[in-house]
Amino acid sequence: MKSKFPSILFLFAAIFSLFACNQAPNSPAPQPTPNTQATIDASVQATLQAQSEIETTIDQAVAATLTAQPTPDYATFSEEELAALIDQAVAEAITASETASASTTSATSDGTVTSEEINYTYTYVYDSAYAIAYAEELISAYYDYYGVYAEATLTELQQIEQDLAAISGSLEEINAILDQGAEAATAAIEQLNAAAASAQAQLSAAQAKAETWQTQIQTSLNQRETDLLNLAPTEIATDKIGALNQAHDFLETFKTALGDGKFSPEELRNVGQLSANVRASFEGLGGRSGEFGNLQDAVENLTRQAARGDWGSAKSSLGEFERSLPERPARPSRP
Repeated sequence: MKSKFPSILFLFAAIFSLFACNQAPNSPAPQPTPNTQATIDASVQATLQAQSEIETTIDQAVAATLTAQPTPDYATFSEEELAALIDQAVAEAITASETASASTTSATSDGTVTSEEINYTYTYVYDSAYAIAYAEELISAYYDYYGVYAEATLTELQQIEQDLAAISGSLEEINAILDQGAEAATAAIEQLNAAAASAQAQLSAAQAKAETWQTQIQTSLNQRETDLLNLAPTEIATDKIGALNQAHDFLETFKTALGDGKFSPEELRNVGQLSANVRASFEGLGGRSGEFGNLQDAVENLTRQAARGDWGSAKSSLGEFERSLPERPARPSRP
């Protein structure tokens, strides 16, 4: 931080030491008059250098805190889980930014900004920066995994992202002013208050949009699941060989689609159609109470997981399905 207190204390200590030496009783024969100003200048310079090194260390520690967090494997989260993480992260970013904004207006309320007020406001601004960066990282992961077929929810999410960027810009402005020290911050009180007010306005907007987005996510997921599970079959096998071959086609298509950790819209439609065909074929061979009832349930469960973007669970379910599926029978030769 930019406090001048250490410099002043060091300066006083140097002057007091020189004064005491000159006034000591039974002092020896007078020595050549020291260059007092040079000593003071050297002391002040050493203090400023020490302050600079301390500030550099603090900045490096903060930067390490912001960047050294382990990146989670977003492929293990379902769309619903990732959306919940975004909701929580946005809420935490809003809370942290509200604290930073309130701290700024509190520091300026009496018409002056002290070094102590700068210190604790810095802390809140850094906390906000980290919280916003984490929320933005989660939003980016959502775009990567679900953006291609979650169009109904993206408009609101993009607006939330824009609000967070605006909040971050206001906090950066506050940080830049505080970084100039107490005197400069006091002279820029109106600018600090304007930046804090701008951040507060964006906070309210982001909070309202986050609530709307969560509702849209649930509606979108439920609709996608319903649509995929209610596709009409295009091919129904009438015997075990045909039905099991369809099940193996479903397995291979699902496994290939999941190879990169996510489904494209086309892959999702293909899996949904194969699922409809397999389930209809198994239904014709006895349904849930028949020989392939467990496989019919497994195909439906995998289809539901794909529709809801629950690809982490789908990987586990796919392994169980593959182990329970009889070997692919030879396809009947055509005459």
